[in-house]
Amino acid sequence: MSTSAERDALARLRQATGSANGPMERHCLRCRLIAGELGSARQWDLDQELLTVAAILHDVGLYPAASRNGFYTSDGAALAREMLAGHGWSAERIERCADAIDRHHDLRRQVERGVEVEALRLADLIDVSGGLFRFGLGREWLRRLRREVPPDGLWQELRRELTRTLRERPTTLPRIFLRP
Repeated sequence: MSTSAERDALARLRQATGSANGPMERHCLRCRLIAGELGSARQWDLDQELLTVAAILHDVGLYPAASRNGFYTSDGAALAREMLAGHGWSAERIERCADAIDRHHDLRRQVERGVEVEALRLADLIDVSGGLFRFGLGREWLRRLRREVPPDGLWQELRRELTRTLRERPTTLPRIFLRP
């Protein structure tokens, strides 16, 4: 992590998950790398720092330490808004990062909100699907990434946190996919 915002985001993720280099951190890293590769393939001019922070924080709202008892994607976006204001980011940049976090499960394209928003949305789907969805990325590139940054433990972590979310705030999960 090269910027203070990136280091702060990573510290907050680690505090929320209670681990360093755990399954969620590796998922976030894979999403960041996949999003960067998608951006390169599409010749998008990505804000690298914004994409890194959004990738690190995109699932942090699942954890009680970052939850505000709302939609977990919105909780993560709220954390990013608060955190990034202290790093001198412009309001527009903060909102684009928050949108990337909040909209990463949207079923429709999000490129009009910013290429980083769309890149993270696609990257998360690619990673969680284990490469079933590739959106033009090479199968071998994805296999190499999964060898270098293994997904070990991700499904168990997601199951545990999603089960907690269903128990504590059951009406919020469907709404991350079905927005008004």
